Order: sequence, then structure tokens, then C-alpha cells
Amino acid sequence: MLQSSKVTSDGVSQASPPEKTRRASRFFTAILWNWLGVAINVIIGIVVSPYIVRKLGSERFGIWSLVFSLLEYLWFFDLGFNTAVTKFVAHYRAKNEPDQVNRVISSGLFYSSIVALCFLVASLVAASHSDFFLPVANDVNRREFRALILITGLAWGAMFPLHFFSACLDAYQRYDALTRSWVATLLIRSAGCAALLYFGFGLKAMGVIVVIGQLAGNVIAVFSFRASFPQLHLKLSSVSGALLKEMMSYGVHSFVANISNLLLYQGPPVIIAHFRTAAFVGYYMLPFRLLQYLVDAVTRVGFVTRSNVAEMQATGEERGIYNMTMLLNRYCATLFMPAVVYLLVYGTDLVRKWISPEYALHSGPLLPIMAVTVLIAVAGQYNSGSALYGMARHNLMARGLLVESVAGAVGLALVLPHYGLMGAAWTVGVLSVMNRGMFVAWLTCRALHESFLGFVSGIYLRPILTCLPVLALLYAVKAAGIQGTTWPQLISLAVLTGTLYYALSFFTCVTREHRGVLLDWLAKHAPPLKRSAAAAR
Repeated sequence: MLQSSKVTSDGVSQASPPEKTRRASRFFTAILWNWLGVAINVIIGIVVSPYIVRKLGSERFGIWSLVFSLLEYLWFFDLGFNTAVTKFVAHYRAKNEPDQVNRVISSGLFYSSIVALCFLVASLVAASHSDFFLPVANDVNRREFRALILITGLAWGAMFPLHFFSACLDAYQRYDALTRSWVATLLIRSAGCAALLYFGFGLKAMGVIVVIGQLAGNVIAVFSFRASFPQLHLKLSSVSGALLKEMMSYGVHSFVANISNLLLYQGPPVIIAHFRTAAFVGYYMLPFRLLQYLVDAVTRVGFVTRSNVAEMQATGEERGIYNMTMLLNRYCATLFMPAVVYLLVYGTDLVRKWISPEYALHSGPLLPIMAVTVLIAVAGQYNSGSALYGMARHNLMARGLLVESVAGAVGLALVLPHYGLMGAAWTVGVLSVMNRGMFVAWLTCRALHESFLGFVSGIYLRPILTCLPVLALLYAVKAAGIQGTTWPQLISLAVLTGTLYYALSFFTCVTREHRGVLLDWLAKHAPPLKRSAAAAR
């Protein structure tokens, strides 16, 4: 049985040393696996994205982006079951009840099979009404748009039950297996699409490659979970109506949150396509995706939060949840901050060199707005939402997301015709800070009976103070004439920004306990660093 924890004055949970060390080490290992997948995703995005944009052109790239925005809406039919599966499987795993785990999985798969049929029908409907989403003048582009919806939508619907096992791997904290499945999907999709474009194929062929990549990732997830849970027995007799109802009661709030997130992330491109052209969808989505790569890199820290909170709550360790959530939020903000500093100063220059002057003109000015608001609303609060899910206290958060998504859609419809993409970026950004940045933080503190001001300052104050000298230096470098017009300049400035900031933040933002865990890991995997690790303490 786990020992109870207590909180010291510096905000660090003090459990018995062996348990504390095990949990910190498990967190660190899980995060490393998640970062491996993100690193590969970032590299692929940096290398492949410019090539795809140039080969497709502005309008066809906008069509490509819009199709996957529309497909995300089909997750409407999930009704929050994936999050419920993660919560329930993690709970019964912590209580060592494999029979109950099998009941959860059998019941969830039964539901997922029904959802797959709805997914398939919805894909057919979306394809038949494709002109409603994007009136395309070019007949070839119109046919490719419709075909792409059919290919990807029908295939994703058929694979929906397989995706279920990724949630099970999350509950078992098998982030190594999740990373492998994700990397397989990324490599097949990105390398395949680039190769097809090189040989002159179009959007339909690219859609087939995306489907193959998704299938490969799902199959890896299925076999990985089977290896992690040898007691797996899928039986129709194990399907429980009472359990489905209980999961539904948990999942209904997740469903509202998921649908709201779909509107938040996929609504802008659909609305932009309605008021502007497909090219403007691409202008908006390029900086959004660039930041999404970086957000994925830092919020992978928080992928360990939901299942761990559910486990801690099941074993009576609730007092440590607040400290874990605050510190993980701070680390996410710390990891994301150098990107914000760099994009504030050299964002437009990066897009000009990376993509084209056309995208620098339209997309470059959006980067500072998006970067700052994403820092506050997403990077700095991702773990708060995950903690609320883990505690099953996410009902008000889901309603807040719904209000934000509806207000965002109305705001975009009003702002876009008059203020263009800049107005859209400000509308989305301000609403996200108000809701996900502040309201979700307040809900977390209320659920844990802790101070809101202490929570927020514990997350943001140290990363912000640490970034100020680095930001001042970068502005001074640009004022001195280094404008970021060449790749050596841009890469050197990025390395300078990251190196200076992370060197400072290691001492200003990371707790002594976690510095020790990191140094121990480095000493273990790099014996020559043992002496320097000991000296750094």
C-alpha cells in the first residue's frame, strides 16, 4: 500500500523516498518516450511540410487542411468513451482487478463497433455535401475534395474500434508502445505523401497513404496492449449495460469537451473557407500547425497526468495531485517559452525562409498572437484539464469549452469579413486565455481546495521572469543587424535562444528534487557525466 504524502512549504510533495523516487522516475521515462515521438513529428513537419505546400500550391494545400478538419468532427460519435476507457481501465488496474478491466474493454469495444457504423454514414453525407463546406470553382479540385473525404472518412470509420486500444495503452502508461504506433503512422504518412507528390500523384493518392499509416499505427497499438495485458478476454457476455451507463455518465462531460475542442481547433478553417478562399485556410493553418508541433512537444509531459491522477485518487493520494499538476504545468510553460521568445522576434523571418514570402506576408503576423495565447491557455494549463479528467471533475470545464467554442464561432463570423486573419487570431486567442488559461485553472484549484493565485503564479511567474533577459538579448541581436535572412542565422539564433533559456530555467524553474532525478538519469546513461552531475547538485 502506498504511503500518504505531505506538502512542504516549497510546494513539493513529500512521500516516502522509495515511492517518490519510483513515481518521479516513471514520469520521467514516460515523458522521454513521448518526447521521442514528438521529436520525430517535429523533424518530419519541418522537412516535409514546405515541400507539400510548394507541390500542392496554396489552394490545394488549403483543401488538404480542410478535409482533415472536417474529419475531426466525425469524432463527435465517440461521445467521450475514449476518455472514460482511460479513466476506468486505469482505476481497475490500480486496484488489481483484471476481470473488471476486461468488462470495461468488452463494453467499450461493443460501443465502438456501433459508433463505427455512424462514422461511415456521416462520411458519406459529408462527401455528398462537400460544396457546402468549400465551394471550389475548379472541377478537378472539387472532385478531389469529395474523393478525399470519402477515402479517409470511410477508412477511419472502419478503423474506429482499433483506435480504442490507444486509450487502453494510455491507461496502462505504455507510452513506449503509444510512441511506436504514432511514429509508424507519421513515417508512413509523411514519407509516403512526399514520395507520391514527387512522382506526380494527387490528393486522392495521398489520402490512401494517410489511411495506410493510420491502419499501421492502430495495429501496433492492438498488439502492444495484448502484450501488456495478457489476461485480455473479449466476450460478448462481458458487455455490461450498467457499466456502459456508468461510463456514459462520465463520458458525457468528456463528449461535450471533445466536441467543443473540435469546434475550437477545426472551426476556424471551416469558417475561414466560408468567408474567404481555400488559400486563406492554408495561411491560417500553417502557423497553427507549427505551434501545434511545439505544443505536442511540451504537453507530452501532461500525457502522463490523466492516468496517474486516476491511479493516485484510487489509492488515496489526493494531496499530491495539486503539486503534481502545478509543477507539470510549469514545466510545460518552461519548455514552450523559448519558442515564444524566438517567434516573437524572428517568426516572420522564419516563415519567409522556410515556406515563401507569400506565407510570410499572411501567416507571419499571426505567429506572435498565437504563440503568446497558446503559452497561457494550452502549454501552461494542459495538465489542469488532464487532472480534472482524472478526478472526474471535468463537467464545468466541458461547459466552459462549449461556451468558448460557440463564442469563437460567432466572433469569427463577425470579425473575419472586416479584420481578416489578424482579427480571427485575436478572437480565438483572447477567448482561449479567458477560458482555458484562467477558468480551467480556477476549477482545478476549487476541486483541490487550493489557492488560485498561488497556482497561477507557481506556473507562470518563474518561466516569464526567466525569459525576459533572453528576449531582450534577441531584440538587441536583431537591432544590431542580424535579421534572420539565412538558414545559418535562423538556426544559430534558435540554438542560442533555447540554450540560454534552458540553462537558466534549469535552476529557476525546476525543483531540486526533479533536478536530482534528471541528473541521476544522465549519470546512469552517460557514466562520464557522473562527476559533473554530482558537482551540479
